[in-house]
Amino acid sequence: MKKTVVSSFLILLFSVVLAACGTAEQSKKGSGSSNSQIQKETAYYVGMADTHTVEVKVDNQPVSFEFTDDFSEVLNEFNENDKVNITYFTNDKGQKEIKEIEKAK
Repeated sequence: MKKTVVSSFLILLFSVVLAACGTAEQSKKGSGSSNSQIQKETAYYVGMADTHTVEVKVDNQPVSFEFTDDFSEVLNEFNENDKVNITYFTNDKGQKEIKEIEKAK
């Protein structure tokens, strides 16, 4: 009886460990694929929607982009309707994240 309980416990433990390993590998692959799909847009700056989101107009439609603190100073230099070039990727949550933004020439 004890042998059966111990064997069942070990099989269950081994299954959980294997499941956790599979999930970690899938997460690594998922985040790598989103960064590889870099896109570029030319847009018109509207303004900051909040402390980590900026809004621009692309083809006269509002589009939101997430940004990190690295871009705060750059974004403060833009005025409404400034033409900007944005390089971004779509993260695993479906949000567009800025990699680079600058005034268009």
